[in-house]
Amino acid sequence: MKEVDKLALVGGARSLSGSVVWPFIGFALYDVYHFPFSAVSAFYLLQGAVSLVAYLLGGYFTDLLGRVKTMLLSTVSSSLSLLLAYLLNYPLAVVSLMLAQTFFNSAYNVANTSIIGDLTTGFGRLVRAFSRVRVGINAGWAVGPVIGGLVFSTLGFRAVLLVSSLASLVFIPLILSLPEYKGRIEVSLHVNKDFAFFLVPTFMTFMVMGQLGFPLLTFYNLVDKLSTFQVGLLFMTNGVLIVALQELVGRRLTQRMISLGMLLYSASYFAVAFVTSFLLALVDVVFITLAEMVVSPLSQAIASSLTHKETRGRSIGIYGMVTALGRVAGSAFTGYMMGPFLFAPVVLWGSVASLGVASALLYAVSGAIRERKG
Repeated sequence: MKEVDKLALVGGARSLSGSVVWPFIGFALYDVYHFPFSAVSAFYLLQGAVSLVAYLLGGYFTDLLGRVKTMLLSTVSSSLSLLLAYLLNYPLAVVSLMLAQTFFNSAYNVANTSIIGDLTTGFGRLVRAFSRVRVGINAGWAVGPVIGGLVFSTLGFRAVLLVSSLASLVFIPLILSLPEYKGRIEVSLHVNKDFAFFLVPTFMTFMVMGQLGFPLLTFYNLVDKLSTFQVGLLFMTNGVLIVALQELVGRRLTQRMISLGMLLYSASYFAVAFVTSFLLALVDVVFITLAEMVVSPLSQAIASSLTHKETRGRSIGIYGMVTALGRVAGSAFTGYMMGPFLFAPVVLWGSVASLGVASALLYAVSGAIRERKG
């Protein structure tokens, strides 16, 4: 079995584990553990701070210990955090352990992205490799939210934590079979100018991408009265489409298309304001997914192409830190905006769409600068 295929399978198991619980955590804090919206927003901001530390330390340990060892330790520790959350089931304990799970999951992502760059050369091959891994990841994402939504609605959120804990352990033997890579240890946040410029629109991109979770679930449940199971089906549709089409789309992508993908993202999230039924939500999530299939592999491939192998772990750690902060900032931003604008959807989703437009423009500028440099 090819190494990239192994990573795709492991990614599928981890994605299944994560997508069972994470689309529902914000809603569970609000509905099950009775935290107010302001506290849920603060949780996502705190998650961002944890991710920041995790990506920096994850990049360091990815170069120091090696990609495979970091992936293994992170997987086991992440599963243990979820299991303890299930066993304790106190509101503050659940919050603390979910933040710990965020830490270990973020460290894993650094090592995973780094090893793909180690195994692959050439921009086209990088895009195809990241597309292949995304197929595995989204196979898990296609199933996880449906399982999570069903378990949540029938057995409660505590059972969701247990299912998530067990799911990530399935393919540990495949992690152990991967070749090990290490880098040069360099404790620094310095990156080249092209990489630094690329990180600016990347942050806004992942603010937009972070809407596919707590923001959409909460809006559709409270405003359009969709059940958690129906929203789980929307998330499943996202995963199924990526499994079916990501590799096909990935073969045709060029760097310039990332701006077009962000414009499609903007239009699709603005359209959420006009969704009034499950059918319309289903149509809209198709376009959200098409945008994701363009933007996500290109973002990872461009980031990897702008790094050097000796310090790839550290550089990808910084990239991961920015993407994680973008995701949680997106959830926190929308959670905050829902206070005054939950029932003013044009304002709410128009603000999200504006982030995508700004990101598209900055990608176009940074891409043009890199092309002029040759």
